[in-house]
Amino acid sequence: MDLAYKIDEKILALTEAIQKTPSDHNLYLERGKLYQQNGSFDKALNDFIQVTELDAGNSEAEGYISILQDIFSFRYFDIYNP
Repeated sequence: MDLAYKIDEKILALTEAIQKTPSDHNLYLERGKLYQQNGSFDKALNDFIQVTELDAGNSEAEGYISILQDIFSFRYFDIYNP
Protein backbone atom coordinates (compact mmCIF):
# COMPACT_ATOMS: atom_id res chain seq x y z
CA MET A 1 0.00 0.00 0.00
CA ASP A 2 1.57 3.30 -1.03
CA LEU A 3 1.81 6.41 1.14
CA ALA A 4 -0.62 8.52 -0.92
CA TYR A 5 -3.30 5.85 -0.56
CA LYS A 6 -2.78 5.71 3.21
CA ILE A 7 -3.04 9.50 3.46
CA ASP A 8 -6.24 9.51 1.38
CA GLU A 9 -7.67 6.80 3.60
CA LYS A 10 -6.87 8.80 6.75
CA ILE A 11 -8.36 11.96 5.22
CA LEU A 12 -11.57 10.08 4.46
CA ALA A 13 -11.75 8.76 8.02
CA LEU A 14 -11.19 12.24 9.46
CA THR A 15 -13.81 13.71 7.13
CA GLU A 16 -16.32 11.18 8.42
CA ALA A 17 -15.35 12.00 12.01
CA ILE A 18 -15.75 15.73 11.31
CA GLN A 19 -19.26 15.12 9.99
CA LYS A 20 -20.12 13.49 13.32
CA THR A 21 -18.28 16.03 15.50
CA PRO A 22 -17.88 19.29 13.54
CA SER A 23 -16.82 21.27 16.61
CA ASP A 24 -13.68 19.20 17.31
CA HIS A 25 -10.82 21.40 16.19
CA ASN A 26 -8.31 18.55 16.58
CA LEU A 27 -9.93 16.67 13.70
CA TYR A 28 -9.53 19.65 11.39
CA LEU A 29 -5.94 20.10 12.53
CA GLU A 30 -5.03 16.50 11.75
CA ARG A 31 -6.83 16.54 8.41
CA GLY A 32 -5.14 19.83 7.52
CA LYS A 33 -1.74 18.30 8.18
CA LEU A 34 -2.59 15.38 5.90
CA TYR A 35 -3.87 17.68 3.17
CA GLN A 36 -0.64 19.66 3.39
CA GLN A 37 1.42 16.48 3.24
CA ASN A 38 -0.61 15.40 0.21
CA GLY A 39 -0.03 18.73 -1.57
CA SER A 40 -3.64 19.93 -1.24
CA PHE A 41 -2.56 23.27 0.18
CA ASP A 42 -5.88 25.04 -0.38
CA LYS A 43 -7.80 22.38 1.56
CA ALA A 44 -5.14 22.40 4.27
CA LEU A 45 -5.45 26.17 4.65
CA ASN A 46 -9.24 25.90 4.95
CA ASP A 47 -8.88 23.32 7.72
CA PHE A 48 -6.29 25.35 9.62
CA ILE A 49 -8.50 28.43 9.41
CA GLN A 50 -11.38 26.35 10.73
CA VAL A 51 -9.17 25.32 13.67
CA THR A 52 -8.52 28.96 14.55
CA GLU A 53 -12.26 29.69 14.35
CA LEU A 54 -13.04 26.83 16.74
CA ASP A 55 -9.99 27.35 18.97
CA ALA A 56 -8.91 30.98 18.84
CA GLY A 57 -5.20 31.41 19.31
CA ASN A 58 -4.26 27.84 18.38
CA SER A 59 -0.55 28.42 17.78
CA GLU A 60 -0.02 25.19 15.85
CA ALA A 61 -2.73 26.05 13.31
CA GLU A 62 -1.47 29.63 13.09
CA GLY A 63 2.02 28.31 12.34
CA TYR A 64 0.70 26.14 9.53
CA ILE A 65 -1.31 29.06 8.14
CA SER A 66 1.85 31.16 8.08
CA ILE A 67 3.75 28.42 6.24
CA LEU A 68 0.97 28.03 3.69
CA GLN A 69 0.76 31.78 3.13
CA ASP A 70 4.48 31.73 2.33
CA ILE A 71 3.94 28.85 -0.09
CA PHE A 72 1.02 30.60 -1.77
CA SER A 73 2.87 33.87 -2.11
CA PHE A 74 5.68 32.01 -3.82
CA ARG A 75 3.83 29.42 -5.90
CA TYR A 76 0.29 30.69 -6.35
CA PHE A 77 0.55 34.44 -6.32
CA ASP A 78 -2.08 34.78 -9.02
CA ILE A 79 -4.77 32.89 -7.05
CA TYR A 80 -3.93 33.88 -3.48
CA ASN A 81 -4.14 37.52 -2.48
CA PRO A 82 -3.73 38.15 1.26
